[in-house]
This record gives sequence, C-alpha cells and structure tokens, in this order.
Amino acid sequence: MKILHIDSSPYVGTSVSRELSAFIVAELLELNPNATVHYRDLGVTPPPHLSAEAMTMFHDTQETAITPELQQEIDGIYQSIEEVMASDVIVIGAPMYNHSISSNLKAWIDQISQKGITFTYTSAGVKGLISDKKVYIASSRGGVYSSAAGQLHDFQETYLVSILALMGMNDVEVITAEGVGMASIGRELALAKARQSLRGAMSGK
Repeated sequence: MKILHIDSSPYVGTSVSRELSAFIVAELLELNPNATVHYRDLGVTPPPHLSAEAMTMFHDTQETAITPELQQEIDGIYQSIEEVMASDVIVIGAPMYNHSISSNLKAWIDQISQKGITFTYTSAGVKGLISDKKVYIASSRGGVYSSAAGQLHDFQETYLVSILALMGMNDVEVITAEGVGMASIGRELALAKARQSLRGAMSGK
C-alpha cells in the first residue's frame, strides 16, 4: 500500500488537522505495516497558484510559449498529479478557514484537477479518471457545522467531497474534529471523538 499524506495547515506545532491526519496515517500503518508514506506539506511549502499561462496551456487550444518559469510550474503540476496517481490511499489534513479550505490546499487541488488528465467531459457528463483510491479527510473546525444550521455554511467538507468525486475519487471518509474553539467541546474532546469515528469506520470495513 502507498499512502499519500497531505497537510495544509500553516500551523505546525498546534494544528488540530495535522494531529488528526497523523493519527489516521498511524492507524493505517498499524493495519498495513508494509505500507509506504509519501508526505507533502502544503502548509510549510505551498504550491503556487495557477498562472494564466499554465491555465491557458492546460485548458485552451492556443499554443503557449514555454518560459523557464512556466516549465517549472508545469513540472510541479505533473509531479502533484503523479503523486496522486501512484497512491492507493490519500490522507488530507484540511482545516476550515472562513467556512472553506485553506488557499494552500485549494492551490494543490487546482493543480491536480486537470481536464483530460484527472477528469474528462463525455456526452454523459463529467467522468473522473482517478479510480481505486481511498481518501481520508482529516477535517478540523473551530465551531460545529454538522448541525442543520451549520451545514448552510460548510463549504469545506462539501467542497472536498465534490471536487474529489469530479476526479473519480468517490470512496471518501471524512473524519471531523469540530468545536475545537468552543468551551463546551474544545480540542481534546473534539480529537477524541474524531479518533473514535475513525476507528469505527476502519473496523467496519
């Protein structure tokens, strides 16, 4: 088994999503001792946002002059896609920022979401080209968004599940630590509930 471990929080020592994603990977390694892990830290080393030149090259039919800067960007995009393609399991640490995901994680998603490579358009609609991947999302939220009222403001987990499905990754398990900023719940209780949720999901498979 090949595990791709992604973290996206800029906080290194205090991040809940980092702690939760590390726990998920540790549980996977306990179940699969021979698994290998490839780690990408988007929080510490964020990928560049897509340039107009890169978007033109990938999505338009007109030719684009390949400068050294553009070639470096293209190489990074293909590297990110290859890492996803080569993995069996993907673990994504994804904190909620302002009802959505971090810009670092969004930049990575924009890199790997490429027409003709990870998804395509057919007469029946969009078809994802990445299959046979298990994805775990280590989600952290300061508030509680699992309630009916909270779900109206959730553009984090819903977006991630949607964009992964567009690329063909439909086997997604969302492990959530929410309410970490609330006095009634807090970090430790939120993480304990998330760990319990993960173990329940893994034991049921």
